[in-house]
Amino acid sequence: MRDLNERPSERSIYIWNITGSIANALLSVVALMIVTRMLDDRQADIFSIAWTISQLMATIGTFQIRMYQATDVEGVFCFRQYFWFRIITVVTMMISSCGYILVRGYYGEKALVVLFVCAFRAIDSLADVYEGWFQQKERLDLSGKALTYRIVVAFIGFGVCLFFTKNLVAATMVLIISYIICFFFYDVRYIRSVKALREERSLSKGMLWVIRMLKEGTPLFINAFLMMSIMNEPKMVLDTAIEQGNLGQGVQTIFNILFMPASFLNLAYIVFRPLITKMAIMWNTNRPKDFLKILIKIFGCLFGIAVFLFGGSALLGIPVLEIVYAVNLKDYKRHLLVIIIGGCIYTFAAVLDNALVVIRKQNVLVLSYIMTYLYIKIVASIMVKHWGVMGGAVSYFTAMSVFFVVTAILFVILFKRESNKKIKTNVLVETIS
Repeated sequence: MRDLNERPSERSIYIWNITGSIANALLSVVALMIVTRMLDDRQADIFSIAWTISQLMATIGTFQIRMYQATDVEGVFCFRQYFWFRIITVVTMMISSCGYILVRGYYGEKALVVLFVCAFRAIDSLADVYEGWFQQKERLDLSGKALTYRIVVAFIGFGVCLFFTKNLVAATMVLIISYIICFFFYDVRYIRSVKALREERSLSKGMLWVIRMLKEGTPLFINAFLMMSIMNEPKMVLDTAIEQGNLGQGVQTIFNILFMPASFLNLAYIVFRPLITKMAIMWNTNRPKDFLKILIKIFGCLFGIAVFLFGGSALLGIPVLEIVYAVNLKDYKRHLLVIIIGGCIYTFAAVLDNALVVIRKQNVLVLSYIMTYLYIKIVASIMVKHWGVMGGAVSYFTAMSVFFVVTAILFVILFKRESNKKIKTNVLVETIS
């Protein structure tokens, strides 16, 4: 394991971080592409809604501790604490998944597919705590490798199984088994083999650390759960309309296909992930101006990418999606562009969201999420009822606009207040010295 212990170059870390991020972003794209090409509209709709529900349940599994863990440069919690806390949340996730299936009234094939896709997400959530530790120790190359290999192996197995069996339940079981094998072979092996990832601290006696981590993570979890609920609301409204016979089979799949490019700018933001840790270092060393410079740099780069993404989608978006998914989308160009604008707005809001986490003001973000959640709960069903798929697109776009505006206001107020405290502290230290 000598190679794993050697400090990688910045170039290697950057490349593997990008590779892992791209593989993760393509996860949904490739999965739905395989399903739409091999199964009928009914089964494609089942897989689409299962994927949607699993993303919601995954917020319970991760409890959104990853961002806190990656920016825990002062070592408030040790890895064993992060790990055992994640075990608790993953178990809670699977119990919640079973409850959700019962509440929605799913049965038979649909219930099994939803459950198995959620189980696949549970393994991913467990691996995430390891990869968060790699990131904290500035070994994003290992995170990228583990994520890339896990996704590639799993989806080769998924595709092969689906090709030969045409059985969605069997294929999702292959996903689970593949993820378990890769989790042990990569994540667990890395943490045991790389000296820099080992720690001497033992698990604290008592349960006070659990309460403290719960306190730190709860605002992040509530925010993530609400945001995933916000993004899923148009899809769940469409699912209900399909089950009631108000919309035809295949509509859920079409909306999910149109939704895919909305995450592209968020993928670009993931590439800047190493800068989040640097922002935390700047903030913790009382350098708010340097913190702000990094934030502005991220915004500038993302804006340029957003302009390019919108232009490319206007010209080639629908033709490319039709080729990839083998589905007729010629009537959905406007829908696609509305969703992409909403996705770009969400990414800009997410940057400010993460910045507030870095300065440890994540608790106030609940206001942004609650306001956005209440908004889409009111408008989604109305818009989908009147405009169908376009209603889903418009409800998503306007909800992201509400989220961005409220988050931006909160960030400006809190950053100004907290940075002034940092400046006063620096002046006081210089005066004393």
